[in-house]
Amino acid sequence: MRLNSLLIIFLLSFVLHGYSQTKKTVYKDSDFIEAVLKQHNTYREALQLPALVWSPALATDALAWGQHLAELDKGQHDQSARGKEGENLWWGTADAYSYADMVGMWGNEKNSFKYGVFPDVGTSRSAMVGHYTQMVWKNTTAVGCALVSNGKTDFLVCRYSTPGNVIGEKPY
Repeated sequence: MRLNSLLIIFLLSFVLHGYSQTKKTVYKDSDFIEAVLKQHNTYREALQLPALVWSPALATDALAWGQHLAELDKGQHDQSARGKEGENLWWGTADAYSYADMVGMWGNEKNSFKYGVFPDVGTSRSAMVGHYTQMVWKNTTAVGCALVSNGKTDFLVCRYSTPGNVIGEKPY
């Protein structure tokens, strides 16, 4: 009987913990900014492109959209930013990935990238490379990001100025 009671208490605490994960917002934290910039600039440095600088204004825009996504609990691009700011989105299990891992997943698209005129820059029609090309776009000079969690899912939104992925242009 005592073992059953302990088992029930354990299971209840586990279930309740899953539903009470904390929400969080990160966009001004120096460790976050450093990790995100370092990841972006590693890919740019490999191509001898100028380093991106952090933009608090872009980070604020990213924060607003990240909060919206966390509320919806789904990822989707902000159509109102189109043409004004570039945008990369990532989402995954809350607290399961480092900042570097999140940005690194975009950078790993390099493996499916072939140099050419956008949008014909993938090794196949189904290749996803748009996150990578935005990171290394020649005219992009600034990035600002925000991480917002609803307790279940982390949403990383990065905004870029000048936006990349311009149809008919080469990335660099």
